[in-house]
Amino acid sequence: MKRLLLSVFAVALTAAVAVPAMATTFSFNGQYRARGEYRGNPNYVDSANTSGVLQRVRLTTNAAITNDTSVKITLQDSAVWGMVDPKGRGGPALSDVGGNHLDLHEAFVKINNVFGQPVSLKIGRQELVYGDQRLIGAFGWNNNGRSFDAIKANYTNSSVSVDVFASKVREATTNFGTNCTGAACGGDGDQDFYGIEAKIKAIPHNTLEAYVLYWRDGSGTSAFSQTGMLGNTATVGVPEKASNLYTYGARLKGAYRGVDYTLELPFQSGSVDTVGPGVGQATNYDLGSFAFAAKAGYTLPTAMKIRIGAEYVTAQGDDDGGANGDTDIETFFNLFPTNHGHMGIMDQQGWRNVDAWALNVTANVTSKLKLYAAFWSFKLNEEKDAWYGAANWNNAPGGIRAASSTNTESDVGTELDFVATYKYNSALSAQLGLARFFTGKFIENKAAPGTSTEDMDFAYLQLIANF
Repeated sequence: MKRLLLSVFAVALTAAVAVPAMATTFSFNGQYRARGEYRGNPNYVDSANTSGVLQRVRLTTNAAITNDTSVKITLQDSAVWGMVDPKGRGGPALSDVGGNHLDLHEAFVKINNVFGQPVSLKIGRQELVYGDQRLIGAFGWNNNGRSFDAIKANYTNSSVSVDVFASKVREATTNFGTNCTGAACGGDGDQDFYGIEAKIKAIPHNTLEAYVLYWRDGSGTSAFSQTGMLGNTATVGVPEKASNLYTYGARLKGAYRGVDYTLELPFQSGSVDTVGPGVGQATNYDLGSFAFAAKAGYTLPTAMKIRIGAEYVTAQGDDDGGANGDTDIETFFNLFPTNHGHMGIMDQQGWRNVDAWALNVTANVTSKLKLYAAFWSFKLNEEKDAWYGAANWNNAPGGIRAASSTNTESDVGTELDFVATYKYNSALSAQLGLARFFTGKFIENKAAPGTSTEDMDFAYLQLIANF
């Protein structure tokens, strides 16, 4: 498969060079990225440190077939240096034997000016990126990133831009005639994600975005059905049909005379119908929650463009973890975010069951060097709910992070971040990140008896070459 994809890419390149008179015009670009990471005391106890080097390569071709039709294909290979992957590559079998990570990150056709109207269609595997990516993002920090198999339509004029998309996140069928049914899979086994996002550009110095999103989970392991339920699927039971989650909200972003700000307020509602946890039992759960994020800053009129900023973030948690026969699930679910960079560079906190604030400063020391520093304080919104990290997308946290009906502490901890970005030339840049997470009472009380908690350290050095 690896050779086949590379061969197709090479043929396209050869055609572009050898046949310049073709109606189709090609452009090519790519990116090489390597990042070494280190974590000290990764589980908040005195434990073995972890380190490794992540590598990602992307090769992109854009083919302009006509004035209004184009195709984009991005090949991606992602790996950890020396690691044996599930298909066998790694160690002494690193190069031409065993499996590989090569895949299509993007592969779509785009049609502009559909029937002569200011409408475009994008069909195929594509990135979906909206606003600050707190709910929908490409997750570029991750070594694989995120893309969707989707259809997206866009209407644009001078004052408004509207996107409508439909995506298939999970297809459970082995063929189109046989579906997974019953309590074992919660319906058809599929996961689907739909949305409408409107951007209003007519407000001076501001952009207002409004959105309605719908997440349908028929897999039987609903990502949001377990939240707020003591982190235990047995407490909730197994979904007997597709679960439904609706997210609707607005985002305001503006800048004026050195002041910039962003406000976002989403609400959620929906339902989860389950069988269990006991034999013959069935419970219908109602979903309802909200979140809020605000950040602002002022850039000093100096050569270094020093920006001083502050942020406040909250997301509702469940107040009793489903105890006492409660059938309300109140934990906010943050869908498909790019979490990195929003609540600390250590990615210890997701936009779920959280009350957090931050102070930060950014300075362009020279045209090549940019510095950033931040302080974050994290608390639980509801003490009995879990502590959700950036990686806890579709499973209830365990261990120190697990929900507890007896917990009385909300203070999770604080984080100090420092990032230096150096632009070596127009193609090559490097970034150094250093951070420490100081444990709070919540982590200290959740540690195993007789075990003292330790602060976590994080460092990375990243190199990016664009071509």
